[in-house]
Amino acid sequence: MADVADDSHEEQVEASRRATIYRVIVSVTLTLISIGQFNDTKELVLATYEDIQANFTHHVEYERLSLLNIGRTIPYIENQFGPPEVIKRSKVNPEVSFQYYSIEKAIVTLFNHHERVAGFVVIPIASDFYPEQPYAPFSMDASPLSAINSGDGGFYLDANNLVYYAESEDLGKQFLFLQRVTGFVEYGGLERTLNSTVIEPATTIEDIDALNDLLVAGLEEELVDTILLFRASQTANFYGYTELDPALVTESLLTRIEFDTYFGGIYD
Repeated sequence: MADVADDSHEEQVEASRRATIYRVIVSVTLTLISIGQFNDTKELVLATYEDIQANFTHHVEYERLSLLNIGRTIPYIENQFGPPEVIKRSKVNPEVSFQYYSIEKAIVTLFNHHERVAGFVVIPIASDFYPEQPYAPFSMDASPLSAINSGDGGFYLDANNLVYYAESEDLGKQFLFLQRVTGFVEYGGLERTLNSTVIEPATTIEDIDALNDLLVAGLEEELVDTILLFRASQTANFYGYTELDPALVTESLLTRIEFDTYFGGIYD
């Protein structure tokens, strides 16, 4: 019965949102027509509708992210996302440039390889923003890292200029041997829970600091044991895909200073 009641409440909330959107659009339309701006009405109404959708839902952002695929041309993506706000050249592969975009609820990075998308990274910023995966779907908000990534491709971590942990896996022939990288980065968002327990970002950062200490100390056995525990108790707050070296994903992560410089003001 509780499930039925919850579903009914959600339907009522959604119906209320739709009614609000409809009333605003009708109001704007009638006002524009009444003052003789009929030719501009359609464009303004569409823009208003998109703004309302962006404020009340994540539909617009989810739709844009659904266009991200390996193999797209850079001009096509730039037509959808606009020109990049920041560009960095990869040191791992100098033929790759990282192009950064803010879509307000996430930071998106494209790997530009000869004017072709060879990879991308999505770092949600909004606490309830959960994009659908383009390949091999998984749940970002409820599944531990050990359940969504085999980690066979290796792990990556740092606790200096940026605190992050990531691991990669080859998706195999079915997905043209794309590399998927999932993990945690300190400026990522999301309300992360596991088995109904809220995972505080500060706790995750402390755990990564501990992993880094073991790595620096060369305590391999202790590091492996601790990583196994970490993977079983932590969820991801970012993901990336590439057909190239998975190390490009972690290389593309902006340092703390870079993020604050380029994008920090948006979320202050």
